[in-house]
Amino acid sequence: MITPKKIYRYLIHSIHNNRQVVAFLLIFIFTITLFFSLFYLFENSFDFLKKWTAEITAITAHFFGLEVTVEDTLLILETTTFEIIQECTGLFAIMIYVSCVLAYPAKIIKKGEGILLGVSLIFLLNITRMVFLVYIGDHHHDLFEYVHSYLWQGTFIIVIILLWFIWIEKIAKT
Repeated sequence: MITPKKIYRYLIHSIHNNRQVVAFLLIFIFTITLFFSLFYLFENSFDFLKKWTAEITAITAHFFGLEVTVEDTLLILETTTFEIIQECTGLFAIMIYVSCVLAYPAKIIKKGEGILLGVSLIFLLNITRMVFLVYIGDHHHDLFEYVHSYLWQGTFIIVIILLWFIWIEKIAKT
């Protein structure tokens, strides 16, 4: 018969046998909660990221022959206008990745290398994503919602996980 005492013993035994996983999860949850709390407490302090993302996207889009004008956080094209919001900056993806790196048991220097490399790659991927979305929005507006909501969201999730795994295998374990 299953009793509360047996459940308690099983949980204690499981936690004891999986201490590293439990530690990772607790540190990850603490770190991501801290990052998101700080973000929402000081949200206006991060508004520069929206403008910065808009400017860099427009400059990069011009490099690929796309005509984009920037007004504050708006990307203005011939056929449509996009507003850059916080979710467009890549900041949330960076917070998730950094939380994973910080929660993993590795030396501080290895964590620093992982954060520097990962944040740089996520930033570059995000600008690539933004330019691609500008192109899709301007030339294939009917595909925009699908590409924005599904293709790139899924891509970002996969890239964050892959970056973290690659960091663990190539940097953290060396």
